[in-house]
Amino acid sequence: MSRTPSRWARIWRGRRRRTPKRAVTPPNVKPWVRSDELDRCPVPPKDREWVERWMTWCVEEFGPEAVKRETALPSSGLFPADFAGTPAQVEELVGRVCMVMGVDPGDVRVRYFDSADEAPHALRSGSRRHRTVGRYQKVDGHAVIELDLREAGQPAVLTAIIAHELGHVRLLGEGRVQGLDVDHERLTDLVTVFLGMGFFTAYAAYTFTKSVQRFSVLPLGDLTERMLTGTALDPTHHLGYLTERQFGYALACYCLLRGENRSALVPPAGTRRPGRAATGAAVSPPSPAREPRLNGASHSSATRA
Repeated sequence: MSRTPSRWARIWRGRRRRTPKRAVTPPNVKPWVRSDELDRCPVPPKDREWVERWMTWCVEEFGPEAVKRETALPSSGLFPADFAGTPAQVEELVGRVCMVMGVDPGDVRVRYFDSADEAPHALRSGSRRHRTVGRYQKVDGHAVIELDLREAGQPAVLTAIIAHELGHVRLLGEGRVQGLDVDHERLTDLVTVFLGMGFFTAYAAYTFTKSVQRFSVLPLGDLTERMLTGTALDPTHHLGYLTERQFGYALACYCLLRGENRSALVPPAGTRRPGRAATGAAVSPPSPAREPRLNGASHSSATRA
């Protein structure tokens, strides 16, 4: 005796034979080509207005000559190639950053702590973990900055931490922010840019572990350096209170205030370091279609000293 499949059995078999639909990337979408318009600033208007407002405040507070001081770069020799994070090397590094930011090195005391000894229930925001890497306080009339020993092996990141804490010295220690309605930590990050340490604080804003490879890549379009060289199992690390793009826009404003032209910002051929899209590519002054509104900005074509 034969049995005719029921209506529901026929439907079920039909479902099993169906091929699931898969998302298909349009053929005209190329990840190595930027998806946004090149003449449009990637920084939101609210962030641009905040950076412009407080960079103008920095000009009024520290004076127009402060932005013309030395700019700290990897080639500035702030730390030696064999930097090992010894107390003597760290204190020498603090002294050099003090000179860049206009702080009296003799008025700064350096202390150390190990964040590994902090409470295991570190502050969490969602799935992200936050830990303190630097502290500032004033003791007996002297500025005291405390640095995390776990960061001593990364001189570029340690330099950014020192710059942030010395930003507190310039703002809190000199009584410049009393009565201001502003996020003090974000303003401190911005002051590091205005006082010449922006390359390092922007560099340290977003870091990740690179995979071991025998070739170099140059990120293009919407492809980031982490997509091409990052280790998938290692998390990213954020330092500071401004985002990469906010740092990039602040650096653009900084260059505008200094009167930098584009040719002065492009390194000679063969010397450019791939990656760091938010700190390298964004350093160039903004498009003439939308330049920052900064009081006291110099629009001359002077080159960097």
